[in-house]
Amino acid sequence: MTKEVPAHIQRHRVGRASAALPEWAAVKFTDAQAAAMRPVGIEMLNKRGVCALHLKIIADAAGVGIGAAREALNIADTIGLITIERQLRGLYNMRSRSPEWLAGLRELQERTEHFERETVVKKAARR
Repeated sequence: MTKEVPAHIQRHRVGRASAALPEWAAVKFTDAQAAAMRPVGIEMLNKRGVCALHLKIIADAAGVGIGAAREALNIADTIGLITIERQLRGLYNMRSRSPEWLAGLRELQERTEHFERETVVKKAARR
């Protein structure tokens, strides 16, 4: 008999996989912390390596608590994945220090877009 995995744990696992962290960095994070790094990475990808988000926004986007998001940013800063330049009442200004992380996110985003395009084409062909 298999147990059903709770929805919040499934979200963290999906978030971990979609964070596209380099292997050397991924081992440092729990599932929830890795999920919190995804919105940070996407923002950096869209803003040329810079991210300025409030801690609550990061936590809400990842579906994790504020404590997990804060710890994820501290770990990422400690291991050299990002640099936190300034934090003011939950607002973090960060810069990416890992081009391989941004490249992994970009590749993941391109694969996702390609999959979505193929899905739309298949649905249109069935009609």
